[in-house]
Amino acid sequence: MTHTLIDQHQANEAVGRLQDLQAAVEAAQPRHDAAAFLAAIVESSDDAIISKSLSGIITSWNKGAERVFGYTAEEVVGKPITILIPEDRLDEEPAILAKIHAGQRVDHFETIRRRKDGSPIDISLTISPIRDSGGKIIGASKIARDISDRKRAAEHQDLLLREMHHRVKNLFAITGGLITLAARTTQTSEELAASMKDRLMALSRAHEMTLPSFTGDDAFREKSATLFQLLSGILAPYESKKGERWSLLGKTCR
Repeated sequence: MTHTLIDQHQANEAVGRLQDLQAAVEAAQPRHDAAAFLAAIVESSDDAIISKSLSGIITSWNKGAERVFGYTAEEVVGKPITILIPEDRLDEEPAILAKIHAGQRVDHFETIRRRKDGSPIDISLTISPIRDSGGKIIGASKIARDISDRKRAAEHQDLLLREMHHRVKNLFAITGGLITLAARTTQTSEELAASMKDRLMALSRAHEMTLPSFTGDDAFREKSATLFQLLSGILAPYESKKGERWSLLGKTCR
């Protein structure tokens, strides 16, 4: 009887331990699934997601980092993060690490880094401290986004705006010159207005002759116009009612 009671007690303990183990596994499962889910997000991200130690040594490197910088994980893990930093920007890293040590986050810091082939790349960096289970800062995570296309688009837009500004200023200068010329040959404000209108319309027609059409079947096709036609159109308002005040001489070159 005593032996039977002991066996039953041991069996109950074994069942209890099994139930405790099952409960522990079930409790850990959601955490495991969440970690796997986050790892999948990091690995599939187009952005470079990198972690490093507080001494600046790379500890992890995702596929996005491979695409952005050209290095594989095997080539860079264990090496200093400074392999990605151009010489003239090496002073940025101590400042970043100082903020991480202080528990601060760096948001959308735009800078230049270096690919494996040595070419520069414009990136936007977001850097956050990594803490252990006790809250101690043990490293930093970096998310680097390639903004080269955006920077090129911004530079192109800036170039277009500066060119437009220059051309608008030229138009004002031309208009001022036309007014001065028209004022020398007109007596009344009505004559000045009519003369200015004719001269501006002539410039408008010349402009149309030199630009392709932007609509219809002829969209973006260059128009055929000779230099003689262009100059004749521009000079048309300067003809005198009593006879021509100008003439064009020359021959067509083929």
